[in-house]
Amino acid sequence: MKFLSKLGQIILKGVEIYTGFEPVAEMAFPGQKQNLQVVSRDLSEIASIVVEVEGVGQALKLAGPQKLQAAAPLVAQAILQSSILVNHSINDQALFAQGAQKIADGMADVLNSLHDNIQTTSKT
Repeated sequence: MKFLSKLGQIILKGVEIYTGFEPVAEMAFPGQKQNLQVVSRDLSEIASIVVEVEGVGQALKLAGPQKLQAAAPLVAQAILQSSILVNHSINDQALFAQGAQKIADGMADVLNSLHDNIQTTSKT
């Protein structure tokens, strides 16, 4: 089973997931804590969107392309609210939407590339 599918099942069952990326990144890039926090927050938000859509998609028995179609506008919204667009405006809406879809698809690929040995703690 792929990581993202397993993660979606876990969310569907209502358990809590913890990842500890930030402390490792801070050790690898000393003095960049604030920048790492911004990038980590943006990436985490996009990953969370993909994971949430996966869970909902599994509940609704949606196919992969349907889940991607559902995730893309949410990823676009996250990008619009991110530090990436500070002092910038979108000139080509269609290209922006296409890029957001690629980012959502890419994040799903990244999550699916991981081992499915997820550590969980039950909320109950």
